[in-house]
Amino acid sequence: MRKKIFLIPLVLLLAISLVAIGCAAPAPAPAPPVAPPVAPPVAPPVAPPVAPPVAPPTPPPGAEVYTLRVQEAYPAGLSGYRIFQRWAGTLAAMSDGRIDLKTYPEGGIVATFDAFDAAQTGILDGWISWPQYWPGKHAVSVYASSYPYGLDMAWQWETWYYNLGGIELLRQDYPRFNQYYVAPIQTGPNYAHCIKPLYTMEDWNGLKCRYPGGMIAEIYKKAGASVIILPGGEIYTAMATGVIEFGEYIGIAMNKELGLHEVGKYIIGPGQMHQPVDVQAFVMNLDAWNKLPADLQKILTIGSRDLSWSLHTNIMSADLVALKWMVDVYKCEYLELPAAERAKFRKISVELWQKWTKEDPIAIAAVESQIVLMDAVGLLDYPGIRDEVEKFFPGLLARLPLEDLVVEDSAAAAR
Repeated sequence: MRKKIFLIPLVLLLAISLVAIGCAAPAPAPAPPVAPPVAPPVAPPVAPPVAPPVAPPTPPPGAEVYTLRVQEAYPAGLSGYRIFQRWAGTLAAMSDGRIDLKTYPEGGIVATFDAFDAAQTGILDGWISWPQYWPGKHAVSVYASSYPYGLDMAWQWETWYYNLGGIELLRQDYPRFNQYYVAPIQTGPNYAHCIKPLYTMEDWNGLKCRYPGGMIAEIYKKAGASVIILPGGEIYTAMATGVIEFGEYIGIAMNKELGLHEVGKYIIGPGQMHQPVDVQAFVMNLDAWNKLPADLQKILTIGSRDLSWSLHTNIMSADLVALKWMVDVYKCEYLELPAAERAKFRKISVELWQKWTKEDPIAIAAVESQIVLMDAVGLLDYPGIRDEVEKFFPGLLARLPLEDLVVEDSAAAAR
């Protein structure tokens, strides 16, 4: 009996415990796993905003307005062409509206390779393009802009034009084609895109390449390449369809605007092995030039240096951004040929430096003064290259010292 009485409280206690447990709030369910944040897709760098066009100033009463139709070699939409368009506004402002520069892109009035003839006949008042497009017209055109394995920095070319008499030589030559050489226009080093990696000079053997023609094309033909000459706007399609495997054009940023990274994963550098500076020429129809008053001629001449360095600094900075995007985001691969491999190309180039003068005295004077400057900056300091220079330009380095060539900023620069 005493055991039964003792068990009753235990039973009651157990029942109360079970009720309490049943009434307790249920344990919270485990939280679902949190998905890691999804990174948004990386977009290509946005092109810098284009400055809105500024209304040209109103010319003073009675002032004559000179309309100049000038065609650039850059395709419409590329940053190089946008800078050219803005420069037209600068000229209008500097001249109080008396210079009305009508800008046209690649093919805007005539085909790119027809610009020389169009300026000669007056269809164009001027062109800004690469003078090597017309080596068959006049030999000095080959030396009027950078070529592979020659002078390879912008300041070196600027020194040649303005301190070693280069601009005077060009102004002597162009008038026989009814044209006037206004000024050099700096851009930047050229780069190439290729469908496969290239590491040595021998890798060019059999390679289907786009180069701009003239001596540049022949240097790479001599290395075994098959060279096709095309305007820049046709390179993408030619690579996409297998017509070429390698497309050399302009700087990395504008090559990106053309989409060359989509058809050529491998970026081949450095720029010194293509067109290391890629200087354009601003050339005008001689009659159109002579009609301009002296003050407007001076504005165009001095203003050309503004265009030149605006293009150069914009291109160089944009190239840095574009290269980083191509490599980091698009997963292109940037390859630079070692200096020893580039020296092989320079050695086979010396013969062509001489050949393309075609015994023209102005072309000879141009390349000889350039070689003297190359020597001064150490570009001939590779084994065997001086021997090649002596072979094809006998006694040059001994008879033409640099100090005999250098003048303090050429008088022609201010004309």
